[in-house]
Amino acid sequence: MSDLPPSQLTYEVVVAEYFLGLRGAGLMLSPLDLEQVRAWERRGLPVAVVCRGLKHGLEAALRDRPEGSPPPRALRAYRRAVEDAWRAYQGGRVGDAPPPPGEAEVAAARLAAARALLAAAPAGGPAAGGLAAARAALAACAGAGLAEVEGALDAADAALLRGWIGALPRADRAALGPRCRRLAGDRPPWTRPAAYRHALRAHLADAGREAGLLRLAASV
Repeated sequence: MSDLPPSQLTYEVVVAEYFLGLRGAGLMLSPLDLEQVRAWERRGLPVAVVCRGLKHGLEAALRDRPEGSPPPRALRAYRRAVEDAWRAYQGGRVGDAPPPPGEAEVAAARLAAARALLAAAPAGGPAAGGLAAARAALAACAGAGLAEVEGALDAADAALLRGWIGALPRADRAALGPRCRRLAGDRPPWTRPAAYRHALRAHLADAGREAGLLRLAASV
């Protein structure tokens, strides 16, 4: 049980305290883990479903890990288990239940805000090289639900990142890979290659953010 008063038990706090309690270590989530929790909240995943998925994911990691190796420490490493719990929750609903109240309005507002940010992006800024592809990604999800909008924002951010990388001087572009690998460190033997690649992409996105690159998913 949390020692915080009920007024401070926000979605982020409940998920963070639950996960850190499961893990038995740590005082707070990393910025990337918090961003993942906020994405679940924006999509309307109930806290109970998120916590259930984290519990199942950690149990599976403990069961399947090589002897003597610890499970992944990052909350993001268990996001697939949370998505599995979310699909199971949705599949258990009776009939074709409508989305949570207000979801369509939230999706439309986020899409409109993202389009406005792209429209205001300077032609010579860090995002210039990927603006056209990012706008196309958002245009393709007109009238979509919140989950589809999240996917479109991720696709637009990926396009902006590719455009930024492509516009870098050759020497700077060549230095990105070694920098990301240095920050990520060597891949532990118990870490899946896909998880390690995700860590490399996260460091690449951080480099773009440090350069002033627009990140839609974290801005709207």
